[in-house]
Amino acid sequence: MSNIIRKTEPDEILNYLEDTSNYRYGTAKEVIFPTNEKDVIEILVDYANKNIPLTISGAGTGTVAGRIPTDGGILATDNLNNILKIDKLNKIVVVQPGVRIETLLNELQNYNLFHAVYPTEKLSFIGGNVSTNASGEYSFKYGSIRKYIRRINVVLSTGQVLKIKRGDNIANSEGIINFDNFKLKIPNYISPNIKSSAGYFSRPNMDLIDLFIGSEGTLGVITEIELFVIDYPKPGFGLIIFFGDENSLFSFFESVKRNVKEKNKYINPLCLEYLDKFSLEFLKHDYPNIPTGAIGAIFLEQEYIDNNNNVYIDKWQELCDKYNPIDIWFAEGDSAREKFMFFRYKLPQNINEYFRKNKMVKFSIDIAVPEKHFREMFRFYKEKIENTDINYVLFGHIGENHVHFNLFPKNELEKEQAQKIYVESVLKAVSVGGTVAAEHGIGKLKHKYLEMMYGKEGVMEMVRIKKIFDPKCILGQNNIFPVTYLK
Repeated sequence: MSNIIRKTEPDEILNYLEDTSNYRYGTAKEVIFPTNEKDVIEILVDYANKNIPLTISGAGTGTVAGRIPTDGGILATDNLNNILKIDKLNKIVVVQPGVRIETLLNELQNYNLFHAVYPTEKLSFIGGNVSTNASGEYSFKYGSIRKYIRRINVVLSTGQVLKIKRGDNIANSEGIINFDNFKLKIPNYISPNIKSSAGYFSRPNMDLIDLFIGSEGTLGVITEIELFVIDYPKPGFGLIIFFGDENSLFSFFESVKRNVKEKNKYINPLCLEYLDKFSLEFLKHDYPNIPTGAIGAIFLEQEYIDNNNNVYIDKWQELCDKYNPIDIWFAEGDSAREKFMFFRYKLPQNINEYFRKNKMVKFSIDIAVPEKHFREMFRFYKEKIENTDINYVLFGHIGENHVHFNLFPKNELEKEQAQKIYVESVLKAVSVGGTVAAEHGIGKLKHKYLEMMYGKEGVMEMVRIKKIFDPKCILGQNNIFPVTYLK
């Protein structure tokens, strides 16, 4: 082979056997660092010829062990890290998969442009974002990365390079996509029309590019990504609104969503986030002025309405007053908004410190449901947990009908109870058309939940798709479905 960097010493591999999932069963013989597409082709063909499993690794910020192999080698995308093009006029960028979000944002700012998806973890790689259909801090307004991807280059384990442009390869009325030497029958299940990163995307008249977005490194190696970007957001303001009763809080957030649907220009937030009373308890040490009696809070940000930097906060005050909040925090300007954003993202930091310090296992439920069923799902969570002594928090993307339900069992009995609640929550979500993975993917940890969502038949449809693009099934083994299903 060529002068491709390869690391085989255990201490060199160790960092690639972990992510934020706490998965402890990773093993690999080597980590390989391609620097261009030609290197990727060479590595894939070599591994396929030898029938050795190969796992694609991003930045290690994932939560479901997607980059951690259980055998074989690791293809690390760290050195595929070039921004290849920025077209300010047409608002298009072309990047390699190892470009960090932080790097992309900083470079785009020089052109007064912005990556709308804006993931929470700024050190993540753009390729990892594509492979999990990542959402971001502003996904309430802008959605997931899927809608911004214009073109991708994908190297298959056969060495073939697919250049897939959005709009060029659409499934016909019979569900067939003809592309190069492939005749692809799309899966016979339908992906939910909500925020989701659960398995391979499938809908009638779908675009081939969407099959690869969210495929978690199981179909090929993405080597080039062309994205739409947007104008850099105007300055703006943030609000944290504290409520003393749950009904007022829910009525307020539902009113905000109605205003957005009705295109009220004054009520048009970038994000709409929720923190329950236990979330606020996790923050009280850092923010002792959190009001006593708050059962929850809504956090939001909004751009200024016009070029005169008018805030129109009176419109928000008028809306808030209808629902009797017990306190409202207001922040204006970039530095103030950053402090508010830190407030929101201090929470998961404190939670992670808590369960590490106490050596506890965290059960993190990543469910989203259709809007009409969100209150029902929320009540279900509360009813299930109230009959236990398990510590928990509920927080997250309430604007997208998606909150993180994190449980912290203290002993074996509570672990059993937490596992039971997880399964029951999945079954409940699936029964109302929800998803078992709204934004973190399936990886190696959620196989059985994906099967609850689509059934064994649906998962085997994914296996069928994988075998078309990765005939020796060497890529991303145990991601999305068990490797035993490939036999």
